[in-house]
Amino acid sequence: MRGGWLVAPGTTTTTTLETSEVLRSLDAFKFRLRRHFAGGPFILQQDWAPSHGSRSTLAVLEAHFPGFLDKNLWPASSPDLNPMDFSVWGMLEGKIAGKVFATVDDLKAALEVAWASIDDGYLRRTVNSVKKRLRACVKARGSHFEILL
Repeated sequence: MRGGWLVAPGTTTTTTLETSEVLRSLDAFKFRLRRHFAGGPFILQQDWAPSHGSRSTLAVLEAHFPGFLDKNLWPASSPDLNPMDFSVWGMLEGKIAGKVFATVDDLKAALEVAWASIDDGYLRRTVNSVKKRLRACVKARGSHFEILL
């Protein structure tokens, strides 16, 4: 996933204060996920970012997201299985296309506005399409499966 889901505590030198801030952010993230999925089940997908495989990151994920899919259960370089890559980033890019941003902060602000404007129904349909994509990937034995979609 581009950028990953979280900044991992302990991947470099992390103070207790920084760790507690990360844990508070995780709690807020879980709250938003539960609200978004209306209390239904969800699974956090771990990506292949090197820092996301550190022991401290894995310990935090195990404590806060039991049953998360770690990087070894998810194929490397698999954008066709990642909703952010096969759908959402393109939507966000389309919403800010043609605009010029003076600073990185201006770009970030525009992306946050674009993210907030995405319809929940679109996100649900996108996430729901993953099951079909996973089945196609299995059928293709991990090879290219776009033709099966």
